[in-house]
Amino acid sequence: MYVDYYSPNNKSKLAVSLYLATAIPTMLGILLLLGGQLSINLSRLVIGGVPLPIVIDFLKDDTARNAYFQGNKKLLHNRLDQMGVEEQIKDFYRSQINSEPELDRHIHQIFYDNTGYVGEAYRVNAEGILKFKY
Repeated sequence: MYVDYYSPNNKSKLAVSLYLATAIPTMLGILLLLGGQLSINLSRLVIGGVPLPIVIDFLKDDTARNAYFQGNKKLLHNRLDQMGVEEQIKDFYRSQINSEPELDRHIHQIFYDNTGYVGEAYRVNAEGILKFKY
């Protein structure tokens, strides 16, 4: 499928594509080079609140990546669910957030901030913060 990144409707996609094509690989390359010399634990690094290994798995998955760049929130949510991303992120944050409902809200806030997806049990307030519906 051809996407005209220069049309006014796709300027943000062009910016994201350029960012992903340059900044992230550069950062990862630097981290990997430094990681071997400084023993950095790359599994504890996060991008947008998402652990780096999960971001890498996401970028490798054609369906998830395409759904994200096409703005298909429902397909993206379903694919991330199939990949077990929510549980992986919960496992990452569980030692920092003791309350299971608050942990769930935090994970959904990360999803909302990065994809715009709002889980069924949540609503978004005027400040862009997810709140429980019930």
